[in-house]
Amino acid sequence: MMKKATTVILATLLICACSGGDEHREGGESGPHSHSHSHEAGPHGGQILEVGAHVAHLEVIHSEETGKMTIYVLGPDLKTPVTLAKAPQLKLTTAEGPKVLATQAEDAPGGAASVFIVTHDALKVHGPEGRITLELNGKIYNPDLVHHHEHE
Repeated sequence: MMKKATTVILATLLICACSGGDEHREGGESGPHSHSHSHEAGPHGGQILEVGAHVAHLEVIHSEETGKMTIYVLGPDLKTPVTLAKAPQLKLTTAEGPKVLATQAEDAPGGAASVFIVTHDALKVHGPEGRITLELNGKIYNPDLVHHHEHE
């Protein structure tokens, strides 16, 4: 039991050490932190994550029943779709250890897209933990995948 807990802690530390912060620039230069707008609902009803200092936003819709996650890439206005040439990755922290999941373009397979999906058993959980890694305008961003708690 202690060995499994130690393994989970070490895996979490490894993910945090490898990610190195919320935003990275090419060449390893650190920049401002990204943060969540989890109190806001996006145009599709999903959770909003800020990319950089209002460079863009991600709207995340997650179904724990199906293990599907849809990611909409939106501009600073939360309305205008922003296309990415390369599909984002999910870097999850799970009980079994770190998992990296590739997303697939939904609205433009094989080309630049603004909507990405991924379905995996590791997403069949309430509030998956980790980061989304994406490249936008030549910079790499790693916003946290923040769990949104409903408060009554």
